Amino acid sequence: MTAPERSQLNSVGRLKPKNITMLSYNACGLASSILDLEQCALEYSVDIILIQETFLKPKNPKCCKINNYVQLRTDRQGAPKGGTALYYRQTLSCSPIDIPPLINLEATRLTMSSHGAIIIISVYLPPKRSCSEATSKPSSPWGMPSSSLAI
Repeated sequence: MTAPERSQLNSVGRLKPKNITMLSYNACGLASSILDLEQCALEYSVDIILIQETFLKPKNPKCCKINNYVQLRTDRQGAPKGGTALYYRQTLSCSPIDIPPLINLEATRLTMSSHGAIIIISVYLPPKRSCSEATSKPSSPWGMPSSSLAI
């Protein structure tokens, strides 16, 4: 049974939380710190984890899983470092959203469907790059409607 202040179940068995606990983490190599991250997520009841500098590559798609979480990743191509990821509890109503091609930025994003349009993005701006140069090909770097909330 969940605490009344914590969440309610919607019609498909997914949680509709009243509060969400998020953790942002610059991993500097996720493979070497995944066990500590998993322990931290458990200890602090983290719902969504935003990770930068994963250093993960597409050749290892099942690397760095966390029990009871769904993993979304954007691996950096053509460079040894970088990369972003998001983890969210399997019980949350979340979906991945593709990001248009970005210039100078790396990002992974999801939307929470249980509360309208809440979009959560894990962003990494590599060193020696400026925010003013960090845009996408289209006019909006996130492809979000103006009524959306991005965190």
